[in-house]
Amino acid sequence: MARIRYFRKIIPFKLSKEFLQESTKTIAKKKQRWLTFVKLSLSASVTLMIAVFTIVSYIHQTEIAERNRIQDERLANATHDKDLEIANLTRIQDQIIANITRYHDLEIANLTQIKDWEIALANLVIANETKIQDRQIAEENRNEDRAQQQDLHYETVYATYIEDISTVLYKQPYNYSMFKDNEKKMLYIRRKTLLTLRSIDSERRSQLFVFLHENNLLPDQSSPNTTISLVGADLRHIVIKSPVTGQYQFNSLSLLSLNLMNATFIDCRFTGKTNFTGSIVSNATFSGCTFENIVTMYEAKLVNASFIDCVFKKETQMKDSDLNDAQFIRSSFDKLSLISVNITNGSFIGCTFTDKSEFNRSEMQNISFVDSIFKKDLKLPDHHFDQVSLNYCDFRNVSMENTKFENSSLIYANFSDANLENVYFIKNTFLTNSDFYHSKYSWVHFTETVLVGSRIDLTNVLLSNVILPNGTWSINYDQILKNGDAETNVSLRPENSITGDCSFKCADADEEMCLMERNITLDAFIVFLDDNASNYSISAYFGSDSECAENSTDVLISSSQTTFKKQLQNPYIKSNNGTIQWKSAKLEFKLVTEKKGFFNLRVTFHKNSTSCLIDNIEFRLKQVPNKKPS
Repeated sequence: MARIRYFRKIIPFKLSKEFLQESTKTIAKKKQRWLTFVKLSLSASVTLMIAVFTIVSYIHQTEIAERNRIQDERLANATHDKDLEIANLTRIQDQIIANITRYHDLEIANLTQIKDWEIALANLVIANETKIQDRQIAEENRNEDRAQQQDLHYETVYATYIEDISTVLYKQPYNYSMFKDNEKKMLYIRRKTLLTLRSIDSERRSQLFVFLHENNLLPDQSSPNTTISLVGADLRHIVIKSPVTGQYQFNSLSLLSLNLMNATFIDCRFTGKTNFTGSIVSNATFSGCTFENIVTMYEAKLVNASFIDCVFKKETQMKDSDLNDAQFIRSSFDKLSLISVNITNGSFIGCTFTDKSEFNRSEMQNISFVDSIFKKDLKLPDHHFDQVSLNYCDFRNVSMENTKFENSSLIYANFSDANLENVYFIKNTFLTNSDFYHSKYSWVHFTETVLVGSRIDLTNVLLSNVILPNGTWSINYDQILKNGDAETNVSLRPENSITGDCSFKCADADEEMCLMERNITLDAFIVFLDDNASNYSISAYFGSDSECAENSTDVLISSSQTTFKKQLQNPYIKSNNGTIQWKSAKLEFKLVTEKKGFFNLRVTFHKNSTSCLIDNIEFRLKQVPNKKPS
């Protein structure tokens, strides 16, 4: 919007002199009145200002006084409250001090009472301990007296025995009058010895044993007429330690059916045949002993027995014995035979086995062969474990050569860091969940064994009829029934059969039937028979150069022990040009109950089957793959 500007027009005019004078007087009067008004106003303003200042000062002073009064009142109230608080705190503190003092006094009184009770109880305990100590001292004195009396009794019995036996042995006139022959003398010494052994302590038993040894009276298989029998003797806790002057040498020692529990033999030498048959040798210890000849332990009890640093130079025979927890440590065996023994939780630690070692029909679960050596000698038989339970056994760091495991169970066995050379695991041996970690192999055979769940490197091993760690089979099918393109290992009747080029034909089938038979055993496949995934099949090629009626020939497999039978028959075959026409037939089945034994496979050419041929008969065992759930 445009702005409008106004201009005042100045019009010039001219005033008269009188008018100017009148105007000047009027202006002077007005000015005088204004000055008078200003003076009056100023005077009134000063007074008003003084009055206002006075009023303001009064009000301000009043406010200051009121504030001071309020402040004084507040200060007085605060002082009063503080005094009350101090008074209350003082009263509470006095009460607390009084309570503490009272509690302290009560505590002192209680402690004093408890101390008095403790002193009284201590005095009572001291009195009781004194009584008990007095009783113990009295009991110890009585026991010592009894021990001295018992020891004196033992010594008297032992001395009497020594004197009596010495008289019998070395006083000839006495012997002539007392004994008619040497047999009666030995019988008398035996009776006296057995009675004395039951009546003395272990220390004197040991001395008596040495006395018998020094007088050549210990049972000697090579000199039965001049030594005594110790059958039924009590030789518990004896300690036989060779002196520094030389080893004790026991010749042909025969310790039959006696008690050697907790006995100890240290640095002794056993020459001739040593026999512990029927004896109790539990918890006994043989340390640093040498057995120069055959050692026999039949039906002996060697529970927790220990053989430490011992040398067995000839055959060691253990049969029907109990060796639970027995320990063989750093010992050597030239020939060891364990038959029907129980050595569960036992150990052969750091031992050496040479010649032939046999472990047959024995329980050896949780046994340890750690750091042991099975030496190889081509001139000698190998080491053999047959029908042995070796579950949870420890073969770590073992050096094993020329060794065979047969019909044995080694479930969870540990062969870690083992050195295996020419070792055979054969004939229904179970190595389920076994461990061969970091083991070295050379010519190791697994035949008819189970390796399910085992940790093993199968790169350099030989496998035949094995269930592998992953559950699959390594099976040699041809071993059941081999088609060798030659008529071998079959029963033929030359008068009514002819053989073609690897096929069979009956020459007289128009007149009578022809038979061929063969017996089959499944023993080599026993590890697969226990597997629910095993199937069997019979197959054959049926042929004809003219015409062969259906079911003119058949292959029958039957069990020699049960009523099991399976039959494979030929299909209809016709050849128009005179050449042989072949047709295959196959039958699959499953054996539920048959685990072992023989089967009979029979090929039959019925009457009127002259033109029928048969070839390539196969009997196979195979693994059925796992079926996935639908």
